[in-house]
Amino acid sequence: MLLIRSIIFNVIFFITIAFALIVGYPLVFAKDRSEYVFKFWSCLSRILGFITAKIGGIRFVIENEHNIINEPAIYAIRHESTWETLMLIYKFKNPIFVLKQELLNVPLFGTLSKKTGTIAIDRSNGTRSLIGVLGKVEDSIANGHTVVIFPEGTRMSYGKFVPLKRGIALFYKKANCPVIPVIHNSGCFWPRRGFIKKPGVITVKFLDPIAPGLSKDEFMDRLNNIFDTEIKKLEG
Repeated sequence: MLLIRSIIFNVIFFITIAFALIVGYPLVFAKDRSEYVFKFWSCLSRILGFITAKIGGIRFVIENEHNIINEPAIYAIRHESTWETLMLIYKFKNPIFVLKQELLNVPLFGTLSKKTGTIAIDRSNGTRSLIGVLGKVEDSIANGHTVVIFPEGTRMSYGKFVPLKRGIALFYKKANCPVIPVIHNSGCFWPRRGFIKKPGVITVKFLDPIAPGLSKDEFMDRLNNIFDTEIKKLEG
């Protein structure tokens, strides 16, 4: 039964994304009106959340929603599956995502993402690539945007903690704004590279902001400790 449900869900889910990208593609020609694309992503996020809940049986609850602050900030989100890259978009105001360069080469998706100012990191260039995007992160914050980053750099197995990439410390210092850790357990129900989706309730925690002013080492120690502690809590 779980296999059949997963097949139906995956088919409907990805057909919906493909159809939405085709319908939304003309928005790339809206001159200097990227807010239309932000609204498009927000609307698609809600639709996919509805499909995931009703067909996939995967719902989510948010704890500490008051930590979604009404000012520019960087959200450091735990990365366990595709779920968190799509379902939380509508919670942010005009979010700009920091993504790996390869994703911007995906037809339709890449073009629409570029329209909103998505920041791409070429992982093959290592630190050089990070330095290249520092100014873009700073400009995004200065222009009133939320910046979303997945500091592990790749999807992790459910419950597994690894030290975070230090690139986020560069963004934290350069943008001089709060960083809000976001921890969840999506991988328990929607595992990375997993075809089978298990019904259940994902818990998403928006944790207290880390205020600007710490050194890079102090910031990384605090963020790593938060991720390690909260991941273990959700696993238990």
